[in-house]
Amino acid sequence: MKRLQERIAKGSQHASRPIIAVLVTLLATLAMVVPLGLSALSANRANAVDGQDETASRTPKLYRMMAFNDRIDAYQDELRMDFILRVKHNEFKPDCVGVGGTDTKNPSQCNLSFIYQFVGSENPDYYRRVRYMNTITPDDYVDSNKNANAYDGALTWAKNQDEFFTVHKIINSGLYDYLTISIEGDMNIKDTSTDPAKFAVGGHPEPLNVFAIVGDQNKALSCGNSSWSWTTNNCTSFDPASMSDLQAQDRYSNITASLSHDKQMKVYMGYCLDSKEDMKCSGPYSWVGWDYNPNLYQNNQANWGMVTDYGFPDYKSNVTGPIAGTAPGTAPARSFFVYWLNPRGSTNDNPDGICSETNSYYYQWVALKDSEWVPVDELTPEPVLVTGQQPSPNTATTTTSKAAQVSKYSAFNVSPKDPQYLDNPNVLFATDKDGNPMPAQKADGGIDFKEAKEKQDLDGYFKMVTWPVTTNRDGSACTVSPEVYNPKSAGLVGINDGMSTVEKDTNISAGWTINTAFYKYDVPRPDDPTITKIENDADAGLDASGSVYTTKLEPVISGECMPSKDPARPNKVVLYGEDPNNPIVEGQGTNGDDLVKGTDTWGFRLGEAECQVDTGSKQGGSWRIQDTNKLYPSPDSGNKYSGYRRYHAWVTESVSGFGLTSYFSNIGTAYFVSGEDVPDASKFSVTVPHTVNGSLPADSVVEFKGEASPVYTAWSSAGLGMTDSRMVVSMKQNAASGWTSLLTTPANTFQRDAAVGAVPSVADPTSGLTLSLTKTAASTWSWSLNIPADKFTGYNGDDETQTYTFQVEMVNPMNLRSGPASIERKIDMTPTTLTFDRHDVFQVAGRAYKYVDGDRKIPETKGTMVHVTWPDNTGTDVAVGDQGIWQAVPPEGMKQGDVAVQVLSDDAEGPDAQGRFQGGNQSASVSQVLEFRPSTSSLPLTGGWPLSVLRILLLIALGLVGFVACLRNKQESRH
Repeated sequence: MKRLQERIAKGSQHASRPIIAVLVTLLATLAMVVPLGLSALSANRANAVDGQDETASRTPKLYRMMAFNDRIDAYQDELRMDFILRVKHNEFKPDCVGVGGTDTKNPSQCNLSFIYQFVGSENPDYYRRVRYMNTITPDDYVDSNKNANAYDGALTWAKNQDEFFTVHKIINSGLYDYLTISIEGDMNIKDTSTDPAKFAVGGHPEPLNVFAIVGDQNKALSCGNSSWSWTTNNCTSFDPASMSDLQAQDRYSNITASLSHDKQMKVYMGYCLDSKEDMKCSGPYSWVGWDYNPNLYQNNQANWGMVTDYGFPDYKSNVTGPIAGTAPGTAPARSFFVYWLNPRGSTNDNPDGICSETNSYYYQWVALKDSEWVPVDELTPEPVLVTGQQPSPNTATTTTSKAAQVSKYSAFNVSPKDPQYLDNPNVLFATDKDGNPMPAQKADGGIDFKEAKEKQDLDGYFKMVTWPVTTNRDGSACTVSPEVYNPKSAGLVGINDGMSTVEKDTNISAGWTINTAFYKYDVPRPDDPTITKIENDADAGLDASGSVYTTKLEPVISGECMPSKDPARPNKVVLYGEDPNNPIVEGQGTNGDDLVKGTDTWGFRLGEAECQVDTGSKQGGSWRIQDTNKLYPSPDSGNKYSGYRRYHAWVTESVSGFGLTSYFSNIGTAYFVSGEDVPDASKFSVTVPHTVNGSLPADSVVEFKGEASPVYTAWSSAGLGMTDSRMVVSMKQNAASGWTSLLTTPANTFQRDAAVGAVPSVADPTSGLTLSLTKTAASTWSWSLNIPADKFTGYNGDDETQTYTFQVEMVNPMNLRSGPASIERKIDMTPTTLTFDRHDVFQVAGRAYKYVDGDRKIPETKGTMVHVTWPDNTGTDVAVGDQGIWQAVPPEGMKQGDVAVQVLSDDAEGPDAQGRFQGGNQSASVSQVLEFRPSTSSLPLTGGWPLSVLRILLLIALGLVGFVACLRNKQESRH
């Protein structure tokens, strides 16, 4: 309602909009009659999605492998992965266990787990299970739980040394959720071999199946001939073919099957194949870390998939010493490490120390920005060279039993000034060229990923890549397989902004990813599109409320969008029209993690169009999609006049291959408007006031009445609303050329929800006139307009100047006028003026006339009745004759006294259809004294009536005398 009132305040251009009661009634009826049909329809419609398959697939699918220790040492074999997994929306819910809790109890509470080959090709049927650990902290967690801390889940993950996975972020996109996942797990690849192929430089390929299983976990898998119990970690006889039932249900996939060959796991043997002449070694190996080897923050494997969103508490142990807690976004000191081992040590098998020394290396923190790798400018814009790793010279011929050495000599992210590390010449402490800490490098060694993310607008995922520097024992260059032993010499170290995507990926793949961290990671989805226009007759954009009125039932909806960075893989805009039975949910453009809320609210998919480059667009692109009004399945009746349709759209990108969607656009509303009905003139009436005793009563008005049944009545509901049609009343004097506006009803005059019997009134601020209304039926109002008598001027005696036409038009919300309806009436409010010319017992006479144009007199209409009241209070009615003359003969024997004359009602109204007199204006009463004796002018020879008789008789006599004289003369002439 507030929005509707705001529109009213801004005038008819921004007025509120209505739903016609008939449409609402129809839809409500259908909802009661066919609920089951609607439910099925909504389910089918909700699953119809652009570019994401026509229905949502339940199969979990690898979206992106972000980090993977795809090269492992046979002795120190650990599974580490960071990746994004696509699952059907709401398939997995992170709160299936409490914060910091694990899904280890029977039965399973969560709908996701992983299994992987534990010992590799040596026993491909040996699988281990990975269960869920919750590290996502709800907003109300701390307030709702005594002694709780926001970092509880993150802290549990930092302490982990077992087989678990955690979900950092759930990103909804259309019908799918994208889960950002980290896995930590043990492996047991065979340590020894006599096969020279196993000692290939750069490692030998090792098949690795990692299956993701969604849905109920309790009886999902078989182990041999029996069920694989949920609480059992390992199965030594697992056959992937046994998942045929799951396959039929689309409940699993092998997420590593889609990795390219060079991305698959390779095993580095922990020693070299003995041969002085042809020593075969896999190459230098970067220690991955397992259990407390080395001791990190919280003692275990904090370095992989570290959750920095909530900060960390203080920590202290005998090995690490005190480590300060951190604010959200910052990893504590000694959270990360690097240590390189080279089994090609200088011994009897390698007496010359060829490529035996790997006591230097490069490292660089890289991050994702818009899903592309970039250097972390606030930390390591360039690779950092670390030297002096101990012990040196290197005499190692195996990587086994090196845990104590690694814990003692690893480089940690600590302060180089910390006394605890003064005997360790290498640390991971990023400085600029002047030796000052980089902006994201904390003085104690902690790393501020929040600073790095915000300064560089990063996605929130970070990983540290390290590359070995290998020399001969004498310090000369190692020339054996430089891409493995000395990547720098092959140009494979580090990335920069000038590199192509392929170059960056090549260099990162040449290194080893040992440490990873997250801070508020999010997959960059496309920018939301904008609806700016819905086709209407005025070609105008949406008004302030986001709506338009249109006569087009098949409108073109258009707007702005951001084009794809890759023209070969364009962004597409998908338009949806609202299902009235499942209205669009407001705020889906700003609803954070859950875009869908309920797919029923998306509406009906109406079409898609490429986002075309448009330099005139604020977003850089534009789109147009027509609603053909043919894609609304029954029982939706499609776009109808007096109804409305709301639209929203999103963008689907195609660069990633997974059809990530934007959030929904703004909502554009089209109110469909046809012409208004012509008012019913048969319901019109005009009542004219008349003079009383020669004058109009005070405040006299001409009353114009009628009935209005507008097609469009005003309504508002939940931010929606249609304004009503306006009624325009005007009049014109028939002798004049122009119309005079009397009143235009404001918005919301005709309220659909007003009760029958309601009697509102509205005023026109220009004319000052007020319209009184009474609601007589659901969409019918009787009305009355009082027009002051002084509005009717200019009468000059011509009937055309006294005749007026009153007209009513209805104007719909698009300002389209109905045909006019009118009534013509004579507005005669001019009284008769009477005068006496004679007033004696023989005759009473005088004149009747009207004043027009001020002081000009015109005779009263012939036939107008003048009532004469005699001294004895008897009366006589006489008609006005030619030239306004009236006269009456007093009754015989009338006594002397006052005689009064008055027009009781002139013919202002004229006769009705049956010829009956309707009455009119009353003149002022005029009186004179009735004289009993004739006046002196009536005496003989004075010009009175006797004189007149004598004159007549004299003329007759003279005529006879003349006639007689003529006869006599004639006779005499004959003689």
